[in-house]
Formats: sequence, C-alpha cells, structure tokens
Amino acid sequence: MGIKQLPFLIIWFSSILCHVTGFSPKDSFLVDCGSPTNTTIGDRVFQPDTSNSIRRLFQPHTQLSTAKHILASTNSSIDSATYGAPLFQTARIFDGTSSYTFKILKSCRHWIRLYFFPFTFESYDMSTAKFSVTTQEFLLLRDFQLENGSVVKEFSVSVTSGDPTIQFTPARNSFAFLNALEVVSVPDDLITDDARNVSPGNKYQGLTKQALQTVWRVNMGGPEVSPPNDTLSRTWVPDQEFLVNKDSASKKTGTVKYVDGGPSPDIAPELVYGSCREMISEGDPNVKKNVTWDFDVDPGFQYLVRFHFCDIVSLSANQLMFNVYINAWEAYHNLDFDTLGAPVYIDVFTEQSESSKMSIHIGPSTDASDTYPNAILNGLEIMKMNDFANSTSGGSPFVASSIRCSCLSVLYMALLFVLQFV
Repeated sequence: MGIKQLPFLIIWFSSILCHVTGFSPKDSFLVDCGSPTNTTIGDRVFQPDTSNSIRRLFQPHTQLSTAKHILASTNSSIDSATYGAPLFQTARIFDGTSSYTFKILKSCRHWIRLYFFPFTFESYDMSTAKFSVTTQEFLLLRDFQLENGSVVKEFSVSVTSGDPTIQFTPARNSFAFLNALEVVSVPDDLITDDARNVSPGNKYQGLTKQALQTVWRVNMGGPEVSPPNDTLSRTWVPDQEFLVNKDSASKKTGTVKYVDGGPSPDIAPELVYGSCREMISEGDPNVKKNVTWDFDVDPGFQYLVRFHFCDIVSLSANQLMFNVYINAWEAYHNLDFDTLGAPVYIDVFTEQSESSKMSIHIGPSTDASDTYPNAILNGLEIMKMNDFANSTSGGSPFVASSIRCSCLSVLYMALLFVLQFV
C-alpha cells in the first residue's frame, strides 16, 4: 500500500495516570529561563539559566551569551491545567542580540520548543516585545509578537555538524523574552527522507534536510493528549473545533496492537491510534460524502502532512476502502488495511498554496463495490517546511509574490518563444 513501515522499537504501556516510558534521547536540554532553581514538570527537570548557576549546572554543555542579565518573574495566574504552568512564571529578557549554544552528543534531528507567556516586569511589557529567532541557517520566527496567553512553538531541525545556537534578535527599539526552552534529540526514524506527493506520479525526497514547524497535531475522536502521556512529550489536541460538519462522523475507540514492522508509540501514542472519527453512512449503502476538517495555515509554504490510521471499527480485515484528500488533491486512493488494530501512517508533501486554509477530507471509494461505504481517521499532524529563504516564519508576503512573479516570468518567456514564429 506504500504505507510507512518502521522497526518495532519498544513495548509501550499507556495510562492517563502515569508517564509513558519509551525513547531515551541522547540530548535533552530543558531550561527554565530566569528561574533561580530547578523546576520539575512531571518526571522532567528544567534547569535554571541564571548567572550564578549556569557555570555550575550547564557548562560545558550549554552557554548563554547576552549583554545583560534581566531576570523577570510574575505572580500572574495561568491556568493550572496548562502543561508546564510553573515554567511561565519566570522569563529572561533580552534587550540585545543574545543566544544559547548547546553542546550536543548526537548529530541528528532535534526538537526545539520555545515557551512564551507575556507579562509585565518593571518597565518591560512583554506583550509589546517584537523579535526574531534563528538557529543554524534557519529563521524560526520573524518579528514575533504575543499579546496575551501562553504558547509553545515547536520546531524540529536536523543538526548535522557543530553545536546548535538559538539566537534571539529584538526588533528596533524593542526587546525579546523567553520563559522556557527545550532542545531534545528525536528518534532517527521519526522523520524519514521521502513522502508521497499530492502531484500525481511524483515523490518528494529531502525531508531530512528540512526544518519543520508543528502547526497542528490532532487526535481525531479522542481527548487531548498531554506530554506526560506521549513518549516524545508531544501535545495532541482534540479535533472538535476543526470538524466542519459535526454530524458527518462519530467518535469510536478500540484496541491497538503495535506490531513488528509497524509504527511504534514514538510515532503516535495509543491514545491517538485507539480513537478515531468514523464516517456516518446513515445505513445507506450508496452514500457518497466526505468528512472534512479545516485548519488555518500560513500561505506560501510547503507542508508535510502526516495521517495516522488504525482500523479499530471493522469486524474483519479489508472491510475498509476509502480515499484521502488534501484540499482538492487526492492524497491516497483506495486506502485499506490488512491487519485490524495495527497502526499505520502516511506522509504527504503539499506544494505551495496562497490559501490560508487547509482542508482534510476522507470519503468512501467508488471502487469499493463489495464493502460498505466508510472512512476513518485517527490522528493528523501538519508541519510547515522551511521556504527557499530557510524560513518557517509566516506573514512573509514576498513568498506568495515570488510564486506569482515566477508564473508571470514563465508566461512571458513562453510568449516570446511563440512570437519568434509569428
């Protein structure tokens, strides 16, 4: 079927009440910026980056380069249900270009997670801060501003040589800030080099060199999955707000069987593969409709879309056959499954689009004459790829403009070619 097959890495036991065990990263830098002491979140310990402790705790593994040490703290309340809530109570403020450098043990893809929560400290109102963030040759955030609320920006970047440096550059007459930071290595097989292409007959290669920003990570038909219940400390949000027609699909749960040669829990946890949205066919064997989710995305970028499937609804194998779409493109035709309860995933590359919406559809196959019309989706990840300028930052009008200019250039050259024969 062309579906990704991976070596079985671990035996996994999940519980909503305890932290899962699994992948042990070679590099794991967890930093609570501006904090005077360690901060424990579940079984993860975030170390302070204060000037008194940096030499004792970090060096020679982490170095902070900044002109001034401005350490901020607040008593502002943040929802205690927010993962890592204590991390947002302190921050480090940068009034000039500053950077963290990490001495890594393994050259591979690494998570970079940046925690932000703006509050006012002395004369610094962080809701007015405006700054950019870079690492290696990649621009992660351009002129970033956050007026209120907390957010974690997640990226994954391949580190092939040297030690990664994360640099914060304030805009003119502004400053930068950061509440917490993660730099953690990921499994080698989490992101492979190739993906299906929505353009027929093509295959995309070169993913391992791309910087990726997690835009959406969604658990279809299931609850929110917090970092303690994911082997890679990821967050999965429920799909309810993205589902276009709430009456088009129902929630289902079932038993998951991780098998040799298939994805491990490092790809997605049991809480994701064990729930799904199933198309409601209303007992009509001739029904022809799609289940649709709509997502906000930045225009002008290419995206890696990862679909997670696990047949937890059929009574026997090969009872499902359906199609998968991204916008108007067919991403997979006649998808079916050989083993009940066995997780699979599909990576699909999408070309640049000027639309700020991405629609995901699943619907029954017209070729499925011997099966009842049905379709499922268990989980979804939408990852933005760096553009030609090595940027993952949105709001870049020159990207869309360059697409239009390129098209006009092609038309112009074609016209000149035709005129030669007139």
